[in-house]
Amino acid sequence: MNLLAFPQIPLFFLGIIAVLIFLMARFLRIGNVGMALITASSFLCVFLYLIYEDSILRVLETVFPDFRDTLGSTFSAGTLSANDPGSILICVVACGLAFVIALYCAEYLMLDRRQHAFYPLLILMICGLMGMLFSENLMILYLFCELMSICAYALVAFRRNTDTAIEAGFKYLVMGSVASVILLLGIALVFQVTGTVNLEEINSSHNLLVQIALIMFLASLSLKSAFVPLHTWLPDAHGRAPSSISAILSGILVQGVFYTMLRVCLTLGFERSILGNILMGMALLNILVGNLMGLVQTYTKRLLGYSTIAQMGYIGLCFAIGLRTQSTLALQSGFFLIVAHAIAKSLAFLVKGVFHYYLNATEMSDLRQAGRLPAFFSLAFGISILSLAAIPPFPGFMGKWTFLTSTFTQVDGWSLVSTFALLAGSLISLGYYFKLLYNLFFRPLSERSEENLPRQQKVSIWMYLPIAVLVLLIFFITINPQSILNGSENASQFLIGLMR
Repeated sequence: MNLLAFPQIPLFFLGIIAVLIFLMARFLRIGNVGMALITASSFLCVFLYLIYEDSILRVLETVFPDFRDTLGSTFSAGTLSANDPGSILICVVACGLAFVIALYCAEYLMLDRRQHAFYPLLILMICGLMGMLFSENLMILYLFCELMSICAYALVAFRRNTDTAIEAGFKYLVMGSVASVILLLGIALVFQVTGTVNLEEINSSHNLLVQIALIMFLASLSLKSAFVPLHTWLPDAHGRAPSSISAILSGILVQGVFYTMLRVCLTLGFERSILGNILMGMALLNILVGNLMGLVQTYTKRLLGYSTIAQMGYIGLCFAIGLRTQSTLALQSGFFLIVAHAIAKSLAFLVKGVFHYYLNATEMSDLRQAGRLPAFFSLAFGISILSLAAIPPFPGFMGKWTFLTSTFTQVDGWSLVSTFALLAGSLISLGYYFKLLYNLFFRPLSERSEENLPRQQKVSIWMYLPIAVLVLLIFFITINPQSILNGSENASQFLIGLMR
């Protein structure tokens, strides 16, 4: 990924758009579709800026010759930096997903109230995630983390007339607040020892208080990344949030926090082998707990939440082996799984949202009603599940195969353990993924059930388009996986450069 000269611009832009949408909704009374289109357009602009910043700035310089110098003098604080290709990659994925989700909400939120609050919260949540990833100052990182978290709490409990949504949001709030307090205490310890909170200026990693602070950073951000045993908030939060929010939370938010944890810990001097061992232990627990708990679920979104816990285990395993062996290929497989999971899990949640919106389908057994909708949605859900289950040739399989290739080159015992855990976890997960597919395609409705259901319904184009885009992205990665591996090579090299 290309590095950014001015990462402050997209954050500043998103902040302004969030305020404008709120004001326009309150005073100009624009409708849900208008707010969705403005939100989607803003994410598309940021997405293009992240990829083509240099070209955009060159075009602006032809009109305003001193434009770059003016930006340099305006954004000279140095608290944000985009010298990390991994952070940029995750931000690109986040903005791309937010773009399709905003379009999806043009129909999905039609029956909800308070849309004027939903879209600004969505924008500010992504803004907070990007700020975390770009922060070079621990206090700025904390503030952006709080911005992201507070918006996420509110969005999980957005449908406040539902008791379960309020309960899930409150549980997420309590556990997230504990994580935030621990993070702040860690920052205070670092400042007490070093007198600074700028990551590049902290060189006292061997001090006992700094090492304690590193453990605090690891614990805090592990909780926000849903690593076992700090995972209990995720199935409730992601299972009860609106499907559009579950898609962004499960798809990229927890992965972005996880990568922030890696970057901060390595930058502050956390020994790579120790960090790798800790991460491996947490990843193995995630694979075990996520997959076993997924087997006993009956609610589709809650099952998908446990699937996210298991997938975080696979991602964590890739980075753990990459840290222990300094393997570029293992790290690339971790980034590949982040991208593949983001697309497949978002697709699964969005299609599940269609089923709930038109058929009121919540449990797995309700997927039998999917025949009342166009077959495209059943096929899209099936494709997402096959990718999450790592069935060849879908992207999930390619990510895991790349990881296995990296472990085959090692004679380390932990690499063999990781290989066994990945294969065993993948086999166990087939149990609940197959249940989803069985209810969707192979379990017929009874005649009495058919009589009580409406005939096939017409689905809004606002729901068709985002789902079609995600399906096409899955096929693109399936045909050309090397594009993601090449895009993540610089990010992997950057992480290796941080290791000590």
